[in-house]
Amino acid sequence: MRKKTAWWMIALVLFSGCVPSMHAVYTDKDLAFNPEVLGVWQQQNSPETWEFEKRDAKSYRLIYTDRQGHSGSFIAHLADVEGIQFLDLFPEQTHDATPGFYRFHQIPIHSIYLVKEVGEKVVLAAIDYPWLEKYVKDHPTEVPSATFGSRHMLTASTEQLQRFLIDNKTRFIHDFELQRTIQDTVQ
Repeated sequence: MRKKTAWWMIALVLFSGCVPSMHAVYTDKDLAFNPEVLGVWQQQNSPETWEFEKRDAKSYRLIYTDRQGHSGSFIAHLADVEGIQFLDLFPEQTHDATPGFYRFHQIPIHSIYLVKEVGEKVVLAAIDYPWLEKYVKDHPTEVPSATFGSRHMLTASTEQLQRFLIDNKTRFIHDFELQRTIQDTVQ
């Protein structure tokens, strides 16, 4: 049985190098479904798992389980924007015991990665977050953003976000590779 925890706790661990955005990186026409993504994946020598299930014709459910066995559920979309693929993750609405007033004040955000490969393995790349922080600070009118605590979140429209990410695709420098788990290949 999966243990539940607040999505934001999982997000802090999982998405420290993603592009945090108020808006999705995709429009409906950009969505692509690749059945090769389905299954259970993990990084080498890591107990953390990424389990992708089919949610509907254009999206996945990602159940991320951390080292302590805590799980968080996300709605995942693969987007093809001008031939460049992105993975957009958004926390799935949970029906836990968190009071509505408190839950209202949690800000669900899109977490965006560059997709470098999908097949025998899944290779994702996180952005150089210190570069992003500096860029947003030094160019406040070029890509709309807001600061929450000490971190920036992009507030650009989907169109602006797409243009910014495509123009800066070389800034996705932190690759991580997911391998299909042995349990998944046996099934």
